Amino acid sequence: MSTKDISINRDIDNDILYVMKEGVDKGKTTNISINPDILLRLDETGKVVGLTIEDFSKVLPHLNDCSEYVLMENFDFMIEVLNGASRLAKN
Repeated sequence: MSTKDISINRDIDNDILYVMKEGVDKGKTTNISINPDILLRLDETGKVVGLTIEDFSKVLPHLNDCSEYVLMENFDFMIEVLNGASRLAKN
């Protein structure tokens, strides 16, 4: 995956950040809450394909003022790490 494979949408008024892998059919995903502010979006195979972060500026204040490209880099990496951890847990 690379930054071109990640879509970032930010709702500044409600302080929500939406991160999604490009080309994912949202209708075929499931949201899993990992804490009150963070939802993981999983595809049919259980692979992480996105995140929703409410209260983004409070949850990740160090990323609050980053450009969209920097956010894409950070969340591309985060999705890869989450998927790697998922593969390890299955073995």
